[in-house]
Amino acid sequence: MTEQEVLLTDVDIIVSQSDLEGFIIYANPIFYKISAYPKGKLIGENHNIIRHKDMPKVVFKYMWEQIEAKKEVYCFVKNKVRENGYYWVYAYVRPSLNRDGTIRNYISTRKAISKKAKNIIEPFYKHLLNIEKKYGLKESEKEFNKFMQNNCYQNQSYNDVVHSIQY
Repeated sequence: MTEQEVLLTDVDIIVSQSDLEGFIIYANPIFYKISAYPKGKLIGENHNIIRHKDMPKVVFKYMWEQIEAKKEVYCFVKNKVRENGYYWVYAYVRPSLNRDGTIRNYISTRKAISKKAKNIIEPFYKHLLNIEKKYGLKESEKEFNKFMQNNCYQNQSYNDVVHSIQY
């Protein structure tokens, strides 16, 4: 059965909040609408409930390294919907800190991926996934880093590169 792509509109902003282990503690109505889960069903579920099989693990490894280091991160993610579909997003994820500086939880806002970004990222993620399947996560990480370096301009950060791909 062929998967159907769900397209976000320019005004669709998905918002979720998860605890330190990645379990969803808040999901806005747009998240439910796009992912096709019944209202309330996502609360208490691990965020990987929407992880699509086409997503390379290295992307999530990098994201978790950044947010656990109390940094914000932008990334492109292909998520699955409840039944036989998927959607692409341009995601912004950041830790929410307590007054003492410890991480309280994580907040993510996601919007539609641009056509430009999807045309670049989709084949690249397929390439990374093939490397992960054949050679493992370490080799995929090398390829991920090489891609970032090749697309990086003078002193740009990872987030700058992702932003330039989106826009």
